[in-house]
Amino acid sequence: MARKPAAQAPLIDVSVPTMLRTRLPDGRLLGVDGSVWLIRRVPLEPVVDAKSIDERLSVFTPLIAAYDELSAMTPVTVTRRAMARKDYRQTQLLMVNLNRLFNPTGHPLASFLKKSFPAQITEKRMLFLAVKLVSKVGGNGGLKAAIESVTETLTVGGSPLSDYDVDLKKVDAALARCGLTTPSSEELSIANSWWNQGHFPDTVELPHSDHLHVFSDAKAVRMADDADRTNCHEWPEIPNHRTLTFATLEDFEFDFIAPTDPNAHWATGLLDDDAVAISIRAGIEPSKITRAELRRQRKRYMDDIRERVEQHKMERAEQDEMLQTLEDVEGVYGSNGGSPTLVDASVLIAFDGEVEDITQAGGNSQANLRIMNFRQRQALAEMMLCSYIRANPNLHDLPSQTVACSGIQSLSTVGDKTGALLGFTERDKQPAYVSPTAASTADGLPIFLNVGGTGSGKSQVMLWKAVQYALMGGPQVVIDPKTGSDHSPTVLAAGGQVSSLDDLANSDGVFDPIRFSLRPEVGVEMAASMLSAIDPWGGNAARFEVAVYNALSYGVAHGAQCVGQALHIAHDAGKASDDLVRPVFELADSSPMFRACVGMNPKTKGLRIHDGITLIKVGDSHLDLPEPGAIGQATLMQRVCLALVRMMVFGSAMALTGRGGAIHLDEAWVFLGAGKSEVERLGRLARSQNVLPELYTQRVSDALKAELTGYISRGLILPIEDATEARAACQLFKLDPTPERMARITAKAEIGDGESVALNWNSMKALRDPNDPGRRVLRGAVGIYADLAGRAVPVEIVLPKSFLALSSTSPEDIKRREEAALQRELERRQEAALAVI
Repeated sequence: MARKPAAQAPLIDVSVPTMLRTRLPDGRLLGVDGSVWLIRRVPLEPVVDAKSIDERLSVFTPLIAAYDELSAMTPVTVTRRAMARKDYRQTQLLMVNLNRLFNPTGHPLASFLKKSFPAQITEKRMLFLAVKLVSKVGGNGGLKAAIESVTETLTVGGSPLSDYDVDLKKVDAALARCGLTTPSSEELSIANSWWNQGHFPDTVELPHSDHLHVFSDAKAVRMADDADRTNCHEWPEIPNHRTLTFATLEDFEFDFIAPTDPNAHWATGLLDDDAVAISIRAGIEPSKITRAELRRQRKRYMDDIRERVEQHKMERAEQDEMLQTLEDVEGVYGSNGGSPTLVDASVLIAFDGEVEDITQAGGNSQANLRIMNFRQRQALAEMMLCSYIRANPNLHDLPSQTVACSGIQSLSTVGDKTGALLGFTERDKQPAYVSPTAASTADGLPIFLNVGGTGSGKSQVMLWKAVQYALMGGPQVVIDPKTGSDHSPTVLAAGGQVSSLDDLANSDGVFDPIRFSLRPEVGVEMAASMLSAIDPWGGNAARFEVAVYNALSYGVAHGAQCVGQALHIAHDAGKASDDLVRPVFELADSSPMFRACVGMNPKTKGLRIHDGITLIKVGDSHLDLPEPGAIGQATLMQRVCLALVRMMVFGSAMALTGRGGAIHLDEAWVFLGAGKSEVERLGRLARSQNVLPELYTQRVSDALKAELTGYISRGLILPIEDATEARAACQLFKLDPTPERMARITAKAEIGDGESVALNWNSMKALRDPNDPGRRVLRGAVGIYADLAGRAVPVEIVLPKSFLALSSTSPEDIKRREEAALQRELERRQEAALAVI
């Protein structure tokens, strides 16, 4: 689209620190030139990281609607632009993006998180729409108010505020209908001083030909003076000083394309390349006027094309291209009533630092930029709120969707308002929290499913969440069914307790469902289901299904405290046959793991859960579990082990009842393989008792086979090399398995072999420095976090170094911990020996 010539920028004093004279509580801004503006905040949502095209388009809706509403306020009495433009609404769209140190003020773990991430940078991003209000003499106050208004204007100068009340009400209502909100006092302060990181607007600026220096205090100014203010490349590092580069939008690499086309999102590339602010000033022209203007210009345009062809100044292909452009333009304004036009649109961008090659800025953007040479200070002045200065030589007439669908309102944010810090969004460095209680009122079951392949970081995510949940006051149970796996260092360092099946196997009925259930009928139902699944009757479980339920019910009704005691009572009363009870008692005598689920001694105490973290691990004992997908062919002892795992889960969940805790199940395929009914039971318990089930697995397909889609409220997709499982993960969380997304999920961390190995930054796996003997983490693992709001955004899992050293399950880190522990033990023995001497 053609660039419009601009009038020469006025020679005005731009040394004032801000163009804003004052602001009122209702969001009105008073400019130093006497103008009155209404400012509202535009909602931000993921654009690049939107789950689907429909969700991406929904992000654009508020701004599109706002421009439509403002366009409708312009009276169309004539259709000639030259006569109508004086009535166009004047607007400024201002995007502000500031880097801030992570400061989780108000978070229950604020001190812990701030100490854990002292150097973490986050982005503070806001988008404002300011509309210049129109005065009406006297407002709605009648003749008397009109006389008073004129009198005040003549004696004081400018229109009284009451003259803007009618327009204020109209514009305010229109923007509210579009979902725009009143910014807070803090947000307005940031908008009015973004060039000074939002602290205060009164700064000293030093313009150079192609960039601008901003100094926040007198000391910074003196340091620049002492070092020769004209040669900034020789300056030392100056505190409270920053450099900005202002550029203008010259044109686009596209003409008219669909808002679904990624090329239409030209502002997102600017944000990726450190754009600090984007200002778009324009008048809003109703589409009816634009269509009339196009019709008037069509004949002249066609004659011009024909003349250039006849004079051999244009090839036929170029002619066809220009005619197609004309048709596209008319199509934009002729369909669905057309869109408003942003007339005389001035687009200015401020970048952080000195940009030497502006063609490299916004490399992923279709916007062509040019530095505002020798107009850096004027560019800043134009970008200020309420500014009357116009310094941009490049003005455009743009369809409103060119701006509204630019992605200027993009902010990749995900997760709950508070909770455990999972990490920071990969694109925009926004903290991503997981609340242990947020899903308790959501539809379906409050299950959080964490999926990832071997080495993806599932265990570290599990422990990191458990540590934070515990610090927030909720007891945690971590169940690890892998033989030889040991998360004890992390749990003990967090003040938790560790229990191993090596010890629990000798405990009578520690996971007996009658013992840990809150209500007898629930315990009986669960115990009967457990015994039927184990089938100690050698394939005759169906024969005893009703009998065992009746026997357990009778025993519990007569005071039984555990399964074995209930069957004894029923047998002694003639309510249970020898064929029913004998196999159960024989198996309890021979299998310690079965005995852990079937208590014989009513005086044995049940499982006690620590107020912090309780780790239940297999230890060195062998938990004989069937292979995933082969549970239907499991042997008797495999069925016993499966039942033990299930009872550990339900027993732990019952022990957490009413305590706001969470249960973390590693290798969740063991539990998912039990089927939909078991998941429903856990879900009912979690919903009624406010317990969060966290499941961790590398086999997503098991979750789909168990028909869990309607029961999982949130989840995290970590790296998965198996393409089938990666596709299943996308299906589970309703993500389109695009080639780009699949490539990221399945990519390896390194490319090449031998000395030519290079890190693959497209991979979601944690990236470690290959030249560092300690394998220093350069970037944490990335997981796609699907939250309760339906968003799914890549999040970098950022872990404190101290936690990382304790929790890593890589062979190198485990060996390093063992060597360190051995060294500490040797030193202890040496000290003991010296003490004896």
